[in-house]
Amino acid sequence: MQDGPIMSGISDFYRDKVVFVTGGTGFIGKIVVEKLLRTCEVKEVILMVREKKNTLPEQRIKTLCASPIFERLAKKNPNYQERIRVIEGDLEKPNFDLCPESMDYLKEHTHVILHIAATVKFDEEMIKAITINLAGTRTALEIGRQSKNLQSFVYVSTAYSNSYDEHIQERVYPIDCNPEKILANLDDEKLIQDVIQYSLKWPNTYTFTKAMAEALALEYRQHFPVAILRPSCVMASLNEPLPGWCDSIYGSNGTFIGWYYGLIRTSHIDPEVTIDTVPVDYVSNAIIAVGWKTYMERAQEPEVLVYNCVSSTDNPLTFGKQQDQASKGSKHPLLTGIYKPITFASSNEIMFRLYSLVLHYLPAYIMDMALRFRGEKPRLVDTYVKIDKVVASVRKFSNTTYLFDNQNMKDLYLAMSPVDHQQYPCDNRNYSWRLYFEVAVPGLKKYFFKEDLNNVKRARQAMRKKELIVNTTLFLIVGLMLLQLYYLLR
Repeated sequence: MQDGPIMSGISDFYRDKVVFVTGGTGFIGKIVVEKLLRTCEVKEVILMVREKKNTLPEQRIKTLCASPIFERLAKKNPNYQERIRVIEGDLEKPNFDLCPESMDYLKEHTHVILHIAATVKFDEEMIKAITINLAGTRTALEIGRQSKNLQSFVYVSTAYSNSYDEHIQERVYPIDCNPEKILANLDDEKLIQDVIQYSLKWPNTYTFTKAMAEALALEYRQHFPVAILRPSCVMASLNEPLPGWCDSIYGSNGTFIGWYYGLIRTSHIDPEVTIDTVPVDYVSNAIIAVGWKTYMERAQEPEVLVYNCVSSTDNPLTFGKQQDQASKGSKHPLLTGIYKPITFASSNEIMFRLYSLVLHYLPAYIMDMALRFRGEKPRLVDTYVKIDKVVASVRKFSNTTYLFDNQNMKDLYLAMSPVDHQQYPCDNRNYSWRLYFEVAVPGLKKYFFKEDLNNVKRARQAMRKKELIVNTTLFLIVGLMLLQLYYLLR
């Protein structure tokens, strides 16, 4: 018989702990930081921040804390910022370019490291991708190795780190190159060319360098408990800290935002392909929960456990069905959108190029001409050129249905108490995509585009005018082209 209420094992583990979070100002990281400060009585969260665009780290944190996602936390604990320690550092530089005092503080006080920071640019130049995703991970692991009180290390990778294989297991895959040798010889042009040639097995530099970082993390299990969490495509939140919150333009978010804005109207994707997306709050909860479980099972689990944080295994969604669900966003049209959200999808290269010409480039040239007449800089054609580069870098993902193993994720959920199920939901079987998009679409309108949800009438009127102008102009251009063709063939 229980003597009292069931407590949260996860919150209890983090109580009075010092947690070092890399990437704490990023899309996933800031949700992790907010959740740790709101639900765990952590002693301190250490954030490594670099100066950016002449903005000092301390000012960047003040801006971060002014975000709507911290309002709930501020109401609960107005003094929460006192538990944030800011250290100046740069992921791209050796030893994060930390000053001796900051490095010593980390080694002396850190209990948990959540390494989330990475470049998520899929087509990043190889040297830069290695420097950030591989060298940065080694620095975080070395800080862990030299820390006096480290209890748990979680490396956040990607579900697509081994996407050359369509069946992705929860294990670290072997690689035929030595990460340490590569890091020691980044100025060796021949070696780097060999690495680039070997990396062609992967769809892009992002997934390749993530795979190498996983192999590197495996080597540190002898020093401290390590786990790897692999989220798939991370999208807007489902519930926390705000329903539908998103501020990222990378990956699937960029495609979804582009569709909603009316910018991306065709996709090089098979509508029947099963895609894999996970709400950012579920990923955040999984990171925190894995940190807890990695420590709790450190004695009986000598290996590095890999957790595929995915949805398609138990809650599948095809691209076509995603568009059907998301199209309900017509209830929330954008005042600032350039066209109503529509998508013509095709896995056929020729059809995609034809759709792209008619739906993207012709309207882009028209709108750029209009911008020139108004004395503004044309930008839409250049935007579509950049979009096409991204499309090429993710073609493998968008036309492949992957089979992910996720038993370790299910075991994590089974190990959690009912209280933790409520406080740290991370089981992707427990939500419907219909309900998800009912919060994701208005969330984008409110938080990303910063529009009033009540401006529906004005937004629809503005959208009708834009459609009329673009469609009329397109009709005239296509008509003139057909007329010219007719006279040429007479």
